Amino acid sequence: MYIQTPQIIAIFAIQNSQVERFLVISKGTEMLRVPASRLVYISADGNYSNVVTRDNKKQIVSFQLGQVEDLIGDQLGEEGGNFVRLGRGLIINTDFVYFIDITRQILILSDCANCYHELTASREVLIKLKTYIDSTIKHG
Repeated sequence: MYIQTPQIIAIFAIQNSQVERFLVISKGTEMLRVPASRLVYISADGNYSNVVTRDNKKQIVSFQLGQVEDLIGDQLGEEGGNFVRLGRGLIINTDFVYFIDITRQILILSDCANCYHELTASREVLIKLKTYIDSTIKHG
């Protein structure tokens, strides 16, 4: 019996491949293009925003956080659902939520490998985030 393995591999690759979505922030002579899966968080910095990626790179863009939030909604489709606005100063990718300590007002975002960011947030915001994360867990 003769099996054509390249076709089997090709079918497997097509069925398991995902289309990567990018967040593109473009203004004037500058453009930032980040794969959504590598975007850890965005923080407000006055009229600017800091975009932080999985490789711990930080890029400042001349967009306010609300404008970046709108871009996420417009450009990322379903993947945009992973991003949550926390208060006035932060948008996070919930895929990176590693640790929440409501008492000490600490949020750690990590990929459990090379990416690690310790942030502070209000108790109220962290309570809502923890409730949201808890609600997404499938209880058996």
